Amino acid sequence: GGVLGAVLGYDKIPAYWKLGLKEAEDIDFKYTTLSLNSVYKIGVKHAILNIEKNGGSVKDGILTIAAQQPVPVKFEKNFDGHFPLAKLPLALSPDNEFNFEFDGIGFVMKGETAKWGSEKETFIFATELYIDGKLVEKPTLPANYTTRRYDLAWKYQLPKGKHTVKLKITNPSTEYKILYAEAIVYTDKPVDGMALTINAAK
Repeated sequence: GGVLGAVLGYDKIPAYWKLGLKEAEDIDFKYTTLSLNSVYKIGVKHAILNIEKNGGSVKDGILTIAAQQPVPVKFEKNFDGHFPLAKLPLALSPDNEFNFEFDGIGFVMKGETAKWGSEKETFIFATELYIDGKLVEKPTLPANYTTRRYDLAWKYQLPKGKHTVKLKITNPSTEYKILYAEAIVYTDKPVDGMALTINAAK
């Protein structure tokens, strides 16, 4: 839609698709001090600066864009050599810990922190992440949905083999919970489909 609008021009977009837009252009987006009008101005400013930086010009309201030969960008590959192996369902122990073990080269612990019978969302879980018995990180996990961490913890590029993982909550709360948790573990070779979900170690 954005590309089509740029090609046709704003004035040629049918009125139906712009219903209510005019009335909302000066209203700040939630949790920001930016409105549509301010975003418009920032976008135009950045576009003009980029045009000028790359050999173009602006004169009497007319933009001249210098033609360039496309150049491929550097190839970036995420999680190189990491292939999903299994999902491990996790449960919080009476000691306020998530524990599991796996045979592979990496993992990510997924989960969601949230309020439990409370109207406040200011609580922040303090945790300690241990891998093979060694403390490697102290992740903080906000309960607020605008600032919380999408994944609880992760570690990649581990030596291939058996590993133990423990995520310990050091400030447990009765009002706030980690609603669910699971671990996705990785190995160094492709797997035909993902391995069957297996039980987490107690």
